[in-house]
Amino acid sequence: MVEAKKYADVILPLKLGDRMTYSIPEGMEGIVRGTWVEVVLAGRHYYGVVDTLKDEAPGLDPLKIRQIISLPNLPRISKDDLRFWKSLADYYMCCEGEVLKAAYPQAVRKQAEVKSKPSKKSLPQPQPDAFPKLSKAQSAALEAAEEAISAKKTVLLHGITGSGKTELYMHLAGRRIDGGGQVLFLVPEIAMSRQLQDRLEAVFGEKLVVFHSKLTAPQKKKVLEKLASGQPCLVLGTRSAIFLPLCRLAMVIVDEEHDSSYKQDDPAPRYNGRDAAILLASQRGAPVVLGSATPSYEALYNVAAGKYAQVDLLERYHRGAEARVKVIDMRKARRLKDVKGSFSRELLADIRKTLEKGEQVMVFRSRRAYAPVVQCQQCGDIPKCPKCNVPLSYHKYNNTLECHYCGWHTPFQSHCKACGQETLIPRGAGTEKLEEELREYFPEARVERFDAQTTASKSAEKEMLTAFAEGSIDILVGTQMITKGFDFAKLSLVAVVQADSLFSVQDFRADERALQLLVQLRGRTGRRETAGRMVIQTDQPEHPVLMRLTGKADEEMRLGSLAERKMFGYPPFVRLVVITVRERSEGRLWHLERDISAILKECAVQSVLGPVRPPVEKIDNHLISQFWLKLPRNSSLALTKNILKAKLDSLRLRYGSVDVTADVDPL
Repeated sequence: MVEAKKYADVILPLKLGDRMTYSIPEGMEGIVRGTWVEVVLAGRHYYGVVDTLKDEAPGLDPLKIRQIISLPNLPRISKDDLRFWKSLADYYMCCEGEVLKAAYPQAVRKQAEVKSKPSKKSLPQPQPDAFPKLSKAQSAALEAAEEAISAKKTVLLHGITGSGKTELYMHLAGRRIDGGGQVLFLVPEIAMSRQLQDRLEAVFGEKLVVFHSKLTAPQKKKVLEKLASGQPCLVLGTRSAIFLPLCRLAMVIVDEEHDSSYKQDDPAPRYNGRDAAILLASQRGAPVVLGSATPSYEALYNVAAGKYAQVDLLERYHRGAEARVKVIDMRKARRLKDVKGSFSRELLADIRKTLEKGEQVMVFRSRRAYAPVVQCQQCGDIPKCPKCNVPLSYHKYNNTLECHYCGWHTPFQSHCKACGQETLIPRGAGTEKLEEELREYFPEARVERFDAQTTASKSAEKEMLTAFAEGSIDILVGTQMITKGFDFAKLSLVAVVQADSLFSVQDFRADERALQLLVQLRGRTGRRETAGRMVIQTDQPEHPVLMRLTGKADEEMRLGSLAERKMFGYPPFVRLVVITVRERSEGRLWHLERDISAILKECAVQSVLGPVRPPVEKIDNHLISQFWLKLPRNSSLALTKNILKAKLDSLRLRYGSVDVTADVDPL
């Protein structure tokens, strides 16, 4: 008697609406839900995960169903993880295959094939007395957090910069690890995780596990094996760490919960690491602690709604006062001819005084490169990228014009293609120009630049941060990368150049983000006994963001932004979904816009803005069009998104190759 075949529906790391069915060959009867399998689809080999097992394959010809080829050596995916993948796919309007690809990207094959090697690094054993001693304010905040956790509430730890939130995290995590649990500690940036690593290793020793996208395949496999075994540990990671096999999750900590780096913009799933971590913890019954000096409006909304419990920590750990903020009106400085290059003479004097005292300076500029644009003095023409409708940035170190969207670049020449004159010059100042000017003004100082160009490698980034922490660098010039949670003992002055660029962004979150960034910058200075100072150069000294930063805003101004969002229907009072279409052909784009408009009417979406062209409406020769959907926060939200996703999937099939994406809760 011939034994009946068994079949498995497999999730593949592809954008597929359905799972693919494969037959289970003899010798692989041990396959269960969550088993990794190697299969072939369209002539290519893939590693997938078994979702369901069945005795029949209705509607399919058994003779044409391919067999599973092999079983890769990877830890089985638990039913809890599969449930989490499904929830994530539903919420962010994508398929489970795209979630699988995010959870186990291209390195999956390498992880299965490499052999784990014992670590050469000797980690200290955790010591009971290694936990930092808490101040009175920290102890009170710790107990308040534990009370909220006992009441089954998410904790929002509102701690000013330098208040010692990390020490609280250590104590909260330590209690769960002592109970045999695993704690997930999320940070927004890899650079931030590296600085925290040394502090956490001193407390948790070999119980600390670090995970981020820059790990090698053997390192990733070792992490997977350790977590799958259920060993109690603290996992320090960036947003992708939410996909780790945390089989004994006992707590989730999200530091800097407001940070936009938690949001993945591309590819799908376009998830927010903070929100996904909260979903994960909810499904596992684990408590959540969110920390920030400038909580997001979403977190404050949930506090007001009673979902979160806010715990305040408003006293700095080293008893120092918050940095004094001075705003310099650059309009007045220019009228008085009190400007030298990109700096007011007042700021240059502050920098010199700081250096003379043996202290350090950090200079922030939101734009990298030497100059954001170049312009013809004769005709005013600004060269743009031939593939994108954005100005080219000038990089002096290699004398090139570069597009920061698609990477296109060309050698810089002063010849203007519009009028033929040799009158093309750089305009504005990026970090590269600021570095050059500061080297000229302070030749005795050691000046370095910390941005995407100078820290392209892990070693370069770590080397520069270490040098600044040890005092080997006097002035550090950088972009947003320098704002994230770094602790430098000798840093006493932070300067912000051309702060107006933070307020001029066409985004309803612009003011919120600007304030969060400036507060983070202010918190980098004066973290020890030395009093900190912050100097901001701006053409808008009365801007509401600066009024709030300096404490001059009244209650109405502080609540104004949130009230405006409620009035005009923006998050957190509604859910946003942005549908984006990218297409080379103008005519084909028009047809897509027409069909998507019809779909939105069928789905009865009441509030739609679009089709509209974004500020950057062409990238890499692709025209861009968007639809902004405002959906009510009610029980119909999930159903509306499911129907909309199904119709967009049908649209993609009808058009064939077409780039239509949905971004839920965009930032």
